[in-house]
Amino acid sequence: MFLAKVKYTITSTEKHDAYHAKRVFLVQPIQPDGTEKGDPWVAMDYVGCGIGDIVVCGGAPGVAQQVFGLERAPVRTLIMAIVDRIDYRDISE
Repeated sequence: MFLAKVKYTITSTEKHDAYHAKRVFLVQPIQPDGTEKGDPWVAMDYVGCGIGDIVVCGGAPGVAQQVFGLERAPVRTLIMAIVDRIDYRDISE
């Protein structure tokens, strides 16, 4: 699992059936202090998030199949929670 900021909505005219009526976003992984790290990911929304939200992303093989009741689901990452706040303390101090 990782923290991320929702950056963009992804739209497509052609898509796998597993993506029908689902919202898909580009999310940018972040550190607890809000700084970006790494490359952006494509993630399927499970909680009703929006652009700018801080979210918890993750997933394991087969999770999307169980969550959405799909026979086949080529989904690597799910948005699983919207973060209300982060209590962060730098332990290097």
